Amino acid sequence: MKPRPPMAEPEFSSGKILYPAVAVLIALSALFGLAILPRLSPGVGGMVGAAAPDVTLPVAANGDPGARMQLAELKGQPVILDFWATWCGPCAVQAPILDRIARRYEKRGLVVLGVNVDDPPHVASEYALKKGLSYPILIDDAKEASVRYGVDKLPSLVVIDRQGNVAAYLTGVVDEASLSEIVAATL
Repeated sequence: MKPRPPMAEPEFSSGKILYPAVAVLIALSALFGLAILPRLSPGVGGMVGAAAPDVTLPVAANGDPGARMQLAELKGQPVILDFWATWCGPCAVQAPILDRIARRYEKRGLVVLGVNVDDPPHVASEYALKKGLSYPILIDDAKEASVRYGVDKLPSLVVIDRQGNVAAYLTGVVDEASLSEIVAATL
């Protein structure tokens, strides 16, 4: 009897196709996770639904120079806090979206406040002027607001309803249609 020639091993079980396919699947899963995870985050400590912490911050642009704004004084109005910095690329993308939202809903009582977390007041003010931003820019130089709102990613948006409760906590760039929908629900 003649010895049988060794059987050819299918490519799939040899790993020539299997391992690259698994690697691609893992990479795509990781990208999906990075894209969707920030949208699923309820904010620090489940902040959504809780009373918005009160903060008082100095105005750097689009307000009275040297003035301070206190969040508690805005109760009764919906508010968006935009935590940002001039060096943050996604923040630069988010700023014009927020400006359009601020202008669109201003007559319905919406107040948008840019909370700069990392720049001197004159840098934040020049940036707002250069970008053509119309909403007040506040300075969080002591990181009081950042800590109270648990901000660890930029940009971070906190939407506060008329009763002073956090309605939404979003990180990363939020598209205009989604943000408009969230704001409309708080009006």
